[in-house]
Amino acid sequence: MNQLVNLPTRRVEAWKYSDLRAAVGDSVPFALRRDRSAPEVGLASQRAGIIGALAAQAGEVERLSVAEGEAVVRVDRPSGDGSLTPRLLDVDVAAGGSLTRVVVQQACDAVVLDAAHVTLGAGATFRQFVLSEGGKLARVETHVNIEGAGAHVELNGVYLAGAGKHSDLTSVITHKAPGATTRQLIKGAAAKGGRGVFQGKILVERAAQQTDARQYHHGMLLQAGAEVFAKPELMIHADDVQCAHGNTAGGLDESAKFYLRSRGVPEKQARAMLIEAFLLAALFEGLPAEIDTELRNRIGAWLEASI
Repeated sequence: MNQLVNLPTRRVEAWKYSDLRAAVGDSVPFALRRDRSAPEVGLASQRAGIIGALAAQAGEVERLSVAEGEAVVRVDRPSGDGSLTPRLLDVDVAAGGSLTRVVVQQACDAVVLDAAHVTLGAGATFRQFVLSEGGKLARVETHVNIEGAGAHVELNGVYLAGAGKHSDLTSVITHKAPGATTRQLIKGAAAKGGRGVFQGKILVERAAQQTDARQYHHGMLLQAGAEVFAKPELMIHADDVQCAHGNTAGGLDESAKFYLRSRGVPEKQARAMLIEAFLLAALFEGLPAEIDTELRNRIGAWLEASI
C-alpha cells in the first residue's frame, strides 16, 4: 500500500527557509512504499533527515567505505529531472583515511535533494566543497559524525542564486570524540529574485573535549530583491573547547569598487572582480587541477550572466 509522504513546509524548523511541499506541489507526488519489498531505512538514512529517509525509501542510497590510511577523491553532480529523486551518500572513513568530495550542483528548474552522511574514525579527514547554482529548490545536506579522536573536517561551499533559483546548503557536524577540528566557510551571492540559504549546526558532545571548531557564513546580495537567509548554530556540552561562529550578509563594498573604477576598470568588470574574489576565498587548496579550473570557470560564467 502506498501513502503520499508528508513533505516538510516552512513550519518545520529545519526547512523554514526552504518550503519543500510548496516547491513540489501536487505535480510530483512521492510515495512511501509500505510493502515488504521496500528497502530498509538504515541508521545513517535516519540521521540524514528527511532527504535520507526519502532516498532510502526510493532505493537511492550509495555506500562508500574509505579504508584505513586510504585517500579518496570523488566528484558528485546531483541533478533534478522533475521526478523528485532524493539521493543519499553514506560514507565510513576508517582511522587515518581521507575523503575529499566535490559537489557540483548545476542550475536547473527542478527540485534537487542531495544528502551525505559521513562517519569519521580516529585521525580521519573529510574535506568537502559544494558549488550550488540552485534550482526550483536545491538542497545539499551534509551530516558528519566525528567518532574518532583527532579527526579533521573542512566543509566549505559557495551558493549562486540567480533569478528564480533557490539554493540551500545545510549541515550538521557532531563531535563525539576529543581533539577533533572543524573548519567551515560558506560564501554565497544572490541576484534579484534568487534565494540563498545556509543552515549549519556544530554539536560538541560532553566527551569531545579539546574540540576546535570554527564556522563562518558570508552572503552577498547583488541587487534589490535578492534574499539570503542564514542560521549558524553552536551547541556545546564540553568545557575544554575552542569554538566560534560568525555570519554576515550585505552588498558590495562600494569603496573597493570606487578604487577600481578610479583606475580605469569598467563598472561591470570591477563588480565581477570583487565578487569573484569574495567567493573564491571559500575554495580550498589541493583539489585536482581540472576540478579547480571547472569550479572557477563556473563561478566566472555565473557572474558574467548575473551582474
